[in-house]
Amino acid sequence: MAIRWIIVAALLCAPTVTLAQPTLEQRVQRMEDESAIRRMLIEYGALLDAKDYRSYAALFAPDGVWQGGFGTFTGPAAIEAMLVANLGAPEAGFVNKSNFHMLTNPLIAIDGDRAQVESKYLFWTASPDNRPTPLLAGRYVDEFVRVGGEWRIARRTTWGQIPFRDPNLPVQAGAAPPVAAPSSEQRLRQVEDQLAIQRVLVEYGARIDARDYAGYAALFAREGTWRNGATVRRGRAEIEQLLVGLFGAPAADYVNREDYHLISNPQIDVDGDRAIVRSRHLLVMRGADGSPVPELAGVYEDEFIREDGEWKILHRVDNPIMPTAEEWRREMAERRAR
Repeated sequence: MAIRWIIVAALLCAPTVTLAQPTLEQRVQRMEDESAIRRMLIEYGALLDAKDYRSYAALFAPDGVWQGGFGTFTGPAAIEAMLVANLGAPEAGFVNKSNFHMLTNPLIAIDGDRAQVESKYLFWTASPDNRPTPLLAGRYVDEFVRVGGEWRIARRTTWGQIPFRDPNLPVQAGAAPPVAAPSSEQRLRQVEDQLAIQRVLVEYGARIDARDYAGYAALFAREGTWRNGATVRRGRAEIEQLLVGLFGAPAADYVNREDYHLISNPQIDVDGDRAIVRSRHLLVMRGADGSPVPELAGVYEDEFIREDGEWKILHRVDNPIMPTAEEWRREMAERRAR
């Protein structure tokens, strides 16, 4: 018994080991790395949808491997050739109006200059009546590597889940002048700006779903504009009245059980107090039997501005893709008539 108490006393007197806390530089680097990888996940789908195969292949390391339903290919040149052979070369001025990828649920584990990443994808295509229709659901299992200071895909394996597809069983100029490295404070500000803009993108959908017209309009700059085809609204008052005209004034206790917006695939380029942003939207509505039905898919093309210290939408162009703007306006007019 005496020995036991001696051991307890010794443990209580032993010095506490304090784990070193990460420095500001390490914290900023970690956020930058994850932000860069998230951006690449989204660009992968955007470049594939645009049939920009060369830029798509450039996301891979020089010895990067792509493995999926078309087989296994190593190196950007082989990956680009694989896409051209299987999907066809795009015609000049190609604009994809028939399908798109939605990328979500990234899980990122970074270890120095390498990272293990898993994400999900949902491939949408147009139905015969030009409605967004889910066709393939799966996941990407990736290994990323830092090459020349930039993240690249070292290996990507594409797994089809619904329907299931096992990738192991496939179906047959001058140097630029050196630039001073940004400080930790500048790098942190860059990531903070990107996250703040992502927040605005999500709030945009949330506020229109809640029929919070004033809150929706407040996301725009004082000189902000909203455009859909030939329809343009300028300033917060006009933008707010646009929603009142579309949906009517909601009841004080309004709860939306009829529709909601999904906002995905944000691509954000910040330059000082301005940013160019592109994202996708999907409107889901209650069907005749009460089940959720995807009704409208499109793309937001935005210019953001920092106004009074906060990011606001300066110009937004809403591009409906499935159905087209004309088809959607006709359908909305029929719904209002009913």
